[in-house]
Amino acid sequence: MESYFVLNGSINKKILNSIKKHLYPPSFTRFINITIFISGALAFFFFLLKINLLTIIFLIGALVIYVEKLLSRRILIKKILNIIGPGQSSFNYKLHFYNSHMTLSDELNESGFDINYSNISRITETKENIALFTRENMCFPINISFSDNNEKYEWLDYIVEKNKKIKLYNIQ
Repeated sequence: MESYFVLNGSINKKILNSIKKHLYPPSFTRFINITIFISGALAFFFFLLKINLLTIIFLIGALVIYVEKLLSRRILIKKILNIIGPGQSSFNYKLHFYNSHMTLSDELNESGFDINYSNISRITETKENIALFTRENMCFPINISFSDNNEKYEWLDYIVEKNKKIKLYNIQ
């Protein structure tokens, strides 16, 4: 069976750090940011009313949520790096896009495991990569190696045609 597209990808710490702000779905990130803002605004409001205990509680709450946001990204990056194998700092792979599924295989090996298009939840683009995210929040960064934008948009159309529920973010 011939694949329609074959794209190269790589997972390593540098790539994951470049897409770290996209590791969580935008709706979740927006919720966290709104929570931090509201907690900070309440802390300021209670500061103006000179209610020191509530000011401290809401200020500490905003700081804890912000630090948790930063730490959870680092933990997720470490988790993804541990999945690729202990002692390995990088995993290079190929994604073969077929009519009914895509196959993730080692760069040197043609056999791999299949991923249904229905399992892809979102696609995000950065300056260096396009990242596919599964429903389990697993990330597959793809090196931007399209010869032109038409080829990129052709690939995106192909993926979205296979799963209409895929959400596209930061596509340039």
